[in-house]
Amino acid sequence: MFDIVLYFLSFLGGCILVASFFIKSSNFVDIRFIFKRHFTIFSKNRLQLFSIYIIPIVFSVTIGKNTIVSKEILDNLNIILSILISMFFAVLSILCSVDIGIKKEKYSQLVRETFESTIFEIIVCLLLLFVSFVVLFIGNYKVSVMLQIVSSIIYYLAFIVILNILVIIKRIQVIFDYK
Repeated sequence: MFDIVLYFLSFLGGCILVASFFIKSSNFVDIRFIFKRHFTIFSKNRLQLFSIYIIPIVFSVTIGKNTIVSKEILDNLNIILSILISMFFAVLSILCSVDIGIKKEKYSQLVRETFESTIFEIIVCLLLLFVSFVVLFIGNYKVSVMLQIVSSIIYYLAFIVILNILVIIKRIQVIFDYK
């Protein structure tokens, strides 16, 4: 009974934390704005949006059902995420130093969209790191429906990170080829 109360309070606290990120004019990052701006990149290519955000659901549910996350998987994932987050911050600093000057409007728009995509990636990586830490701290790896769901969420976010890295790489290539 006590465990159920703890899980409920943890869930409630998580919901309040997530809601605080979506409040307009908050002291936190305006995640709604970042997500909205990121998804406008795909407004002219719905197939790419579908490929990057919908298709991985099938993969992650299948993998989550067959392979539940373990301490080893989470440890490796946390190391990789730490490296990726550092890399994305380095990309942000490079994008900030790009001299737009009197370049065309499309070039400055591309730099801005790449910047926003990189911020989106950082947020997804941090979310994935947060979920990973919660599972690590709970430390219960018994096969259960809840752990399969959480495993699927972790795998889905990992797929999103990987696929969006490809988007950012392509955009950075275009930015510096155009220069």
